[in-house]
Amino acid sequence: MPEVEKIVELSKVFDVTVDYLLKPSEIDELSVKTEILEQQQKQMLVREQKRTQISKNIMYSIGIYLIFFAVYFIGHFYFEIWNASVILAELLIATAIVVFVWVRSFSDKS
Repeated sequence: MPEVEKIVELSKVFDVTVDYLLKPSEIDELSVKTEILEQQQKQMLVREQKRTQISKNIMYSIGIYLIFFAVYFIGHFYFEIWNASVILAELLIATAIVVFVWVRSFSDKS
């Protein structure tokens, strides 16, 4: 109870109501707002980094599959490789590389 008595005495000294003394100040409200803004900025930064990483991964994937198609056409036209198992093996290797790139990029961020 001594804290309540001090608050009452302070209200008498400054000639204000007790409610006014107990109300959060504008500085507290501003600090809360700045904290919220900082959190929102951090969230936006994280989202932007994820978007950038996904964009990079998509470009890497497209590049890997373009290399696969180049190898396929070189093998098909110059070496006359028509075997379906070779084509499937090349596709599986390209897909494994793409999966490796995606998993590695997201495991590095964690």
